[in-house]
Amino acid sequence: MKRLVKFLKSRWFQHPIFWMLSIYAIGSYFAISSILKFLDFYYALFFHIPLFFLVYTNLLVIVPKLLKKGRYALYALSVLALLAATYWLHEFTFEVIVAETALYMVSFADWQVLVTIFAIYIVLTTLLTLSKSWYTLQQVEKEKLSIELDSLKTQVNPHFLFNSLNSIYSLALAKSEQTADSVLELSNLLRYMLYEVGEDKVPLEKEVEMIENYIELQKLRADASTKVQFSVSGKIEAYKVAPLLFFPLIENAFKHGVKGVSEEGFIHIEMKLDKGLYFEISNNKGVVDDMEQGKYGGIGLENVKRRLELIYPNAHTFEIEETADLFTAKLTLK
Repeated sequence: MKRLVKFLKSRWFQHPIFWMLSIYAIGSYFAISSILKFLDFYYALFFHIPLFFLVYTNLLVIVPKLLKKGRYALYALSVLALLAATYWLHEFTFEVIVAETALYMVSFADWQVLVTIFAIYIVLTTLLTLSKSWYTLQQVEKEKLSIELDSLKTQVNPHFLFNSLNSIYSLALAKSEQTADSVLELSNLLRYMLYEVGEDKVPLEKEVEMIENYIELQKLRADASTKVQFSVSGKIEAYKVAPLLFFPLIENAFKHGVKGVSEEGFIHIEMKLDKGLYFEISNNKGVVDDMEQGKYGGIGLENVKRRLELIYPNAHTFEIEETADLFTAKLTLK
């Protein structure tokens, strides 16, 4: 099936189809009667000698070397010269190559009619070529965006895994009884990331469930006094969202927000669904080491910003408010 589709898109199929339709159209236009005869197609075939020259000179030489390079004035002059050369080739074809010209309607065609036909072929084939080039460019851009999105998505996974393993490592060092529970939570999250985030959009209900699992995993490592609140309101069952979109923000809050804080650490997360989706997360800012100084949020925030630009262009707002001891991120999806 793929080979068939590839063949149908190839010039080896499209060009012959175009010329067969063209020969039929020219034969019908210059037909000597209402019923098409062999003679009509015979002269239509000869009529295409200058048309072949016209179209392929335009497509293979003038369009790529002039039009696509923005040399519009020179392209216009070249088209006029090509029209003149094509008209001369047409006259030569029917006066020298074809002996029975007097028997056929095309020999009486005015030069204005012929030049108009030639101009139509130039415009038509140029537009077809440019539209195909535009489509190809769009496909390339789409593939590049898809690759970039996949890269950004996979960038979340090792970042998340690194932070989660740090949490489990801390519990293991303390020989905590919660280590086994944390490994189970991590396995559920990894299963979700491996098997359920391949789609462009996933059910928000599932994403919320994974956020709750991740919060429980991180709370095992956090100080007992750390207050974590996660509230969800609205009918989230039918809504879909880009997978793992909120995870970098939540990771950021746990990694930087409660880091080095012995008391009064907090993370507040709010998600509301009404006409659109509203997500807000705020946390206190803990102690940040020298290596992270001035890089609050690291690659996580840049990841979120870029994914929003690609997936929700002109359909989102993303604001960050930061003070000396408080960090807030607000995200709205329209």
